[in-house]
Amino acid sequence: MKVMGALLVIAAGGMAGWVYSTLLKKRWTMLQALIQAFQWLETEIGYASVPLGEAFMGIGARAPEEVKLILTTFAAALDGPAGLTADEAWQQSLAQNREALPLKVEDWALLADFGRTLGATDREHQVTAIRRTLERLKHQAAGAEEDYRKNERLYRYLGIAGGALVVLIFY
Repeated sequence: MKVMGALLVIAAGGMAGWVYSTLLKKRWTMLQALIQAFQWLETEIGYASVPLGEAFMGIGARAPEEVKLILTTFAAALDGPAGLTADEAWQQSLAQNREALPLKVEDWALLADFGRTLGATDREHQVTAIRRTLERLKHQAAGAEEDYRKNERLYRYLGIAGGALVVLIFY
């Protein structure tokens, strides 16, 4: 019976490490998807001159599920009956989806900063803000990839080692 309990504790520790390493990868893939969405947004606004709500709804339709949440929520809030400004709708969208997405505080701050310029300037300045946000997202994604590559196995092994340590202490 003790052996079975010990194996369960070690397995639980290993699972905790695996879950945390998976969160690192999800953050990296989420940032990659945001980069793609912002590149599409630059094209839609800069070259096609599509209105903001339509651009976000169109991009949201072809974006991965995590990014789709932010974009379609924003488009719905912008076109909704409340009459929100683009910044208010963006901040509301971020607040609604904050718990569901595996981003860090600095990622959310970057997205919130982008919202402050959203819809407040002309097309050229809007494209400049999108490009600036894209560069910052690429920097964040590079850091997230490095964290993932460097720490993936570490967290998995630490989970197993932590479970083994608990077993050794209580066995």
